[in-house]
Amino acid sequence: MNTLRVGLAGCGEMGSNLARKCHSLDDASVVAVYDPVEESAVKLGGELGAKACSSYTDMLGEVDAVIIAAPNDLHAPMTIEAAHSGKHIFCEKPMALSVADCDAMIDSAEKAGVKLMVGQVLRLLPAFWKTAGIISSGELGAPFGISVTRLASVDGIVKGWRKTRKHTGGIIYEVHVHELDFMRHVMGEAKSVYAGIGHFTPSQVEYEDVAFIQIHYANGGIGTLHCGVSSSFARHTMMIQCEKGTLTNGGFSGSICYSHFGEDPTTIQISDIQKEDGYHEEIRSWVESIVKDAPMVFTARDGRAAIELAQAAYISA
Repeated sequence: MNTLRVGLAGCGEMGSNLARKCHSLDDASVVAVYDPVEESAVKLGGELGAKACSSYTDMLGEVDAVIIAAPNDLHAPMTIEAAHSGKHIFCEKPMALSVADCDAMIDSAEKAGVKLMVGQVLRLLPAFWKTAGIISSGELGAPFGISVTRLASVDGIVKGWRKTRKHTGGIIYEVHVHELDFMRHVMGEAKSVYAGIGHFTPSQVEYEDVAFIQIHYANGGIGTLHCGVSSSFARHTMMIQCEKGTLTNGGFSGSICYSHFGEDPTTIQISDIQKEDGYHEEIRSWVESIVKDAPMVFTARDGRAAIELAQAAYISA
C-alpha cells in the first residue's frame, strides 16, 4: 500500500493531537479533516495541509482510513458509516454508549474487512505501561486485588459537550472507561460488577459526579474504583496486591513503588520511565495494522469489554 490517506472527524483538542501524531508517521498522511465548527476544521487543515471538508460523508470520499474523535454518542454511527464505505477506523474512547452499539460496530468492520481500533491509551502511558509490565512478569505473583482512585474537579477534566449526558453517556463512559480497561488488563475478565453513583456537588454537569464501583474477577480477585469530578483535590492513585507483594502507582506523576513481603521497596520515578509517547504509539500501531497487517496494541474487543463494565456499573447503580 502507498501512504495511507487518513481523515479526521472531530478537530477538538484530542482529535487534533491524534491527527498530528498520525501525520508525523512515514506510512500515513492526514489529507482531510471535518468538524461541524468549520473554523476548527479550516485551522487544523491549514496546519496539516489537509482539505477541510463540509461533511463527514464527503470526507470519507477522500481517504482510506479515518480517526473518529467526535462526541461519544456519534462514535457508533460514524464508525458504521465508515465501515460501510470500506474505510479503516480508529475510534477514540469510549467505543460507544452501549454494548449493542459496540457489537454493531465490530460486525460492520468485520463484514467490510476493515481494521477497527479503540483508543484505550491509558495502558500506554508510562506509569501504567510499567505497572502492567511488572505485574505480568510474575515478579510479585498473581494479582488478587486492585484499588484505583481517580478524582478531579469538574473544571479540571470536562468542558463543553463533555458536561452533557446526551453526548457523553455519563462520567464513567466519558473518563473512567480508561481505569476499567486498565483494571481488566491487569486482573483479567470480570464476573460481576456493583456500583453506587450520585451527584452531590454544585458542579455543572448533567450526570453523576462520583462513582464507587466494585468488580469481582474470574480469577477470584476483587477491584474497586472510586472516581468522578467531585473533588477539590486532583488524585490518581492505584494499589495492586499480589501473592508475593504489593505495588503502588502515583498515576500521571510521582512514582511506582513495589516490594515483596519483608523486603525493602523498589521505587521508580515516573519521570524516569523511557518509552514512546502513548498517543503516538497507539496511532502508529493502528496504521501498521493496516499497512503491514501487524497486531494492534489493543483491539475493538478491548474497547467493547470496557463498555460492558461501564454499562454494568450503570445498571447496578
